[in-house]
Amino acid sequence: MLKNYLKIAIRNLWRRKFYAAINIGGLAIGLAVCLTIVFYVKHEFSYDRHHDKSDRIVRITSKFETPDKPMLMANTPVLLASYLNKDYPEIEKTARLQIAQATVRHQQRIQNEQDVYFSEQPVFDVFTFTFLEGYPGNALRKPNTAVVTRTFALKYFGDSPALGRAIEINQTHYQITGVVADLPSNSDLKISVMLSRDFSGAKDWLSDDFPVYTFALFKQNPDLKLFDQKLRSLSQRYIQPELKAQGADGYGLIFQTEPLKDVHYSAGKMGDTPKGNKQYGYLFSFLALFVLIIAVLNYINLLTATAMERSREVGIRKANGARRGQLVSQFLFEFLIITAMSVLIGAALLKLSVPFLNSLLQINLTVEWSSIMVAGALSLLTITLLAGVYPSFILSSFKPVKALKGTLTADGHSAWLRKGITLFQFSIAVAMVFGVLVIRQQMKFLRNHNPGFDREQVLAISAPDDSAGRSKMNAFGAMLRQQSYVKRVTVGSNVMSVDETYPAGTTIFKANGRKKEVICNYFFIDEHFLPILNIKLLQGRNLSSGRASDRNGGFIVNEAFVKMSGWKNPVGQPIDGFFHKGEVIGVVKDFNYRSLHNAIEPLVMVYNTAPPASLMVKTKPDNLAAIERSWKSYYPDFPFEYRFLDSTFEAQYRKDSIMMMLFNIFAFLTVFVSCLGLLSLVTFSTSLRVKEIGIRKVLGASVSGIVTLLTREYLLIVMLAILLASPLAFYVMTRWLQSFAYHIEINWWLCVLAGLIALGIAVLTVSFQSIKAALANPVKSLQSE
Repeated sequence: MLKNYLKIAIRNLWRRKFYAAINIGGLAIGLAVCLTIVFYVKHEFSYDRHHDKSDRIVRITSKFETPDKPMLMANTPVLLASYLNKDYPEIEKTARLQIAQATVRHQQRIQNEQDVYFSEQPVFDVFTFTFLEGYPGNALRKPNTAVVTRTFALKYFGDSPALGRAIEINQTHYQITGVVADLPSNSDLKISVMLSRDFSGAKDWLSDDFPVYTFALFKQNPDLKLFDQKLRSLSQRYIQPELKAQGADGYGLIFQTEPLKDVHYSAGKMGDTPKGNKQYGYLFSFLALFVLIIAVLNYINLLTATAMERSREVGIRKANGARRGQLVSQFLFEFLIITAMSVLIGAALLKLSVPFLNSLLQINLTVEWSSIMVAGALSLLTITLLAGVYPSFILSSFKPVKALKGTLTADGHSAWLRKGITLFQFSIAVAMVFGVLVIRQQMKFLRNHNPGFDREQVLAISAPDDSAGRSKMNAFGAMLRQQSYVKRVTVGSNVMSVDETYPAGTTIFKANGRKKEVICNYFFIDEHFLPILNIKLLQGRNLSSGRASDRNGGFIVNEAFVKMSGWKNPVGQPIDGFFHKGEVIGVVKDFNYRSLHNAIEPLVMVYNTAPPASLMVKTKPDNLAAIERSWKSYYPDFPFEYRFLDSTFEAQYRKDSIMMMLFNIFAFLTVFVSCLGLLSLVTFSTSLRVKEIGIRKVLGASVSGIVTLLTREYLLIVMLAILLASPLAFYVMTRWLQSFAYHIEINWWLCVLAGLIALGIAVLTVSFQSIKAALANPVKSLQSE
């Protein structure tokens, strides 16, 4: 029986090659897009799940409460972990990690390395690291030891064993006590090296900075609400008395927990690592669902539309004794064959798309054939049942007498179903087009937005991460100022950071007669910083190296700081700042020193060039080689590492740009699959009206009149889709824009443009077949009459 079903299925597919190609191709594309998005979203939503105890690991963060706005920080005091281990029996272990700047020397090679942390042995008890060399129980126990990743070991030692080898980092020799496998790309903390550090000497809760990330491993799955209350009690017991002794009434420092699985999407904290945007995951999840639904509905739509062509076949089979159950089985088997071919092609497209996705997103997404086979089998079963059952029952329900006489007519319910499916498909297509337009406008806004400073032709050079190298930076900057090809030079530290992380310190001042204590971001600059970036000074004056009061106590603040303080006359106001006391000497206009995802936060700039960590040069790119030669004369052993400031800020939107590109691709495929369905329906509908078209042409109907007749119904459906989709698309994209502190306002013309584009695509799709039918010779269509 199955052999007979297979022969019939192949014969029918070959007889209707055009419709079969559209069915198989559309479903294959829909499946490939859906499964690609599913595997990508699964990767994105599984950050840090590779740790064996991830369900019991939490990160502790800080919340500095003020009479005004609370400030959230990813870091905590070093001392916190010691108290957690001592006073809270529900905690099994704690781990502390501190970001480190690192210049690595090995033999003749010198390199500035990223993703370096100071830590301690318990980090291996809390997190899961796969040791390739060494043993976690011994790693980082002794001073001046290091654990490195496989990639780092290969980079400096090649294929030779790295265990026990020595390497110089920041002028200190470390012995490697472990080599671990690289962490997966869906790890929030990107770690290449961990250096041993003894944190037990910490004695002060209220130090000027909060230098460590603190993680806690619980013995059992924790009740975080209850534990947060315990942390608040800890603050009341130890920290509040110190704040009160300092006269900081109305202020508080409390600690909060967040599950490890939520850390990557926990944005908005000072001193944090780069975070993801969960809205993209949700957006792509809905997109995957809609693409698959559209592909399946296309399938159902075309099968029910072409059912009339097979009515005689059904009549003959029923006249020969075929039962309805047998016919349903036959048609389901045919649909199984079509779906199987679609699944195979879709699986191949999925496998081909993964390397492209990894290259574009710089991730390590792996899709095993076993996973594809499971997903394919589930898709095969689900689609065959969902998409095949309804058309099978429609086909098997034909009355044999009517079917053999050819007097069957299209069922009204089926016609309304096809119209409803087309309406749904194009509603999604309109929403996709609208989404593409809004995202493009927002990305254009991000690139063209004036950040409040001049970032063109500004070269940023990083100083070597050791005291000897940094001590030469002032002299190097002075030498560059003498060169004719250099317009301006400034030296400083922690300014215009690539990863948007800046040192945050306690700042104390008075406002309306009350003492206020806040945590602010700090820039360490010289008198050339404002001029080189053309940052506008609104009040007061710039810093001056010739004034001892400026070097030891001059503060420049931004408008956000003034607004927070409530000062009417900020210049001359006293401040107890990061390193010293002094007064405000100037106020600058707010500028975006972070990406436009973030609102401008209060900023304090102080004179500090001893020693600087970076240098910025105002020059043309053509002079890069000359600057590098000058660098080599001062630092012959250190690599010349630089970045242009405009490129740095464009890199902040790299992920947004990639998401836009992916959305464009998937939106195009969604619209394409919708158009395939529309084209097949119009083609089939036109084939049923060939004689009607011939008669109309003989009676004098014009080509334009016939095209209008054939396309009017579908264009009305598309126009209704525009009306239905626009409000929903407007709401969804408005929510997405809210992830940016600065964004465009959606104008009415974007809705109109999206509708016109969708209508234009539909007109082209429908008109192609309609014009072809209208231009056909009526004699051929009427010959049989």
